[in-house]
Amino acid sequence: MRTLALLALAAALAACSGSDSSASKQLPDVRLPTLGGPHGPSLASCPTKKCLTVVVAPWCGVCHRAAPHIVLLRRFLDQNGVASRVVVGLAEMDALREFASEFGSDALLDAGGAMTPRGVPVFLVSDKDGKVLNVVNGFPQSESAAELAAALGLP
Repeated sequence: MRTLALLALAAALAACSGSDSSASKQLPDVRLPTLGGPHGPSLASCPTKKCLTVVVAPWCGVCHRAAPHIVLLRRFLDQNGVASRVVVGLAEMDALREFASEFGSDALLDAGGAMTPRGVPVFLVSDKDGKVLNVVNGFPQSESAAELAAALGLP
């Protein structure tokens, strides 16, 4: 029985942060609504040379623990001229709105499943045309926003 419970836990953890080959080529050309109301820009475009897209879900414990660090990372990237966005998805709209409030009014709400990663959180670094350059699954442990940005291959 204990072995079965450990196997179930291992499977759940793997699903929460497994490799994500579905997002390894190009971000989708979709415009998602923001928590603040209007639709954001297409995920396939970025106003800076590189862009960070973080996909999280309200039911993901790691996502909740990482949320304050993601907010600090976004501030750091903004100060260094790198655009970023948070996509909150994989749940119903009420849960999306509640969790998105931790990231601000520009958080993108993906109730329709435009982003379907195998696990969350997932950090996607893309170029200005939405070509995915780097995929990091899970939450990389770091001491600072600068260290986390470096781990993602960002300035």
